[in-house]
Amino acid sequence: MGLIKHYQIQEKGEIIIEKKPSPAPQAKGRAERVVEVPYPEEMAVSKAQSESARILEEAKAASAKIREAARQEGLKQGETAGKAESAQKIKEALGVLNSAIAERKKIVKDAEAEILRLSLKAAEQIIRSEVSLHRDVCLNIVSEAINRVSDREQVIVRVNREDAEYIKRYKDRLAGILDGVKSFSVLEDSTIEPGGCVVETNLGYVDARISTKLKSIEEAFQKVATAEEA
Repeated sequence: MGLIKHYQIQEKGEIIIEKKPSPAPQAKGRAERVVEVPYPEEMAVSKAQSESARILEEAKAASAKIREAARQEGLKQGETAGKAESAQKIKEALGVLNSAIAERKKIVKDAEAEILRLSLKAAEQIIRSEVSLHRDVCLNIVSEAINRVSDREQVIVRVNREDAEYIKRYKDRLAGILDGVKSFSVLEDSTIEPGGCVVETNLGYVDARISTKLKSIEEAFQKVATAEEA
């Protein structure tokens, strides 16, 4: 029991006891919900935190865009530089290839000249060998040269001294090739190589020397080589 206050004692000697109101009964099975109202300073802090988070996200997004743009620019510059470097390397490779082709052509050309020289030398040796072994080679050459003569007035056949006696044996036979010839003679000439001859007429002469034939063969080969280069 608590203390009895003075105002609670009435004049008749009765004591008035006040009863405190009982709290309202709560519904069974329903929890009491407490609503807390935040203070103004707490609301300011929360708002500042939200704003800070938003600004941070925007900064991250902007930074990502800048990095991506820088990466794309770097790729573009790298691609341009790569193309320029590739073009330079291709140019250098073509230069080396063209130099190699030019050098190859020079080597082939020099080789062709040497091959031609050796071929002519071999042909000369073969012809001279045939002439020395077979006297009829000279006779055939003289006969061929006489057939090319058109003037029948005077015909002189000049041959090497080694061939002179052999050709004179067939003088009549050779003259018979020139039907109606008025003068036909065979003379020695030391300037003419064995196996060849020079046939002279009033209108000109036919050069059937071995050296002349070889010269004609060489010129023919050179013409063919020049035509192939063009």
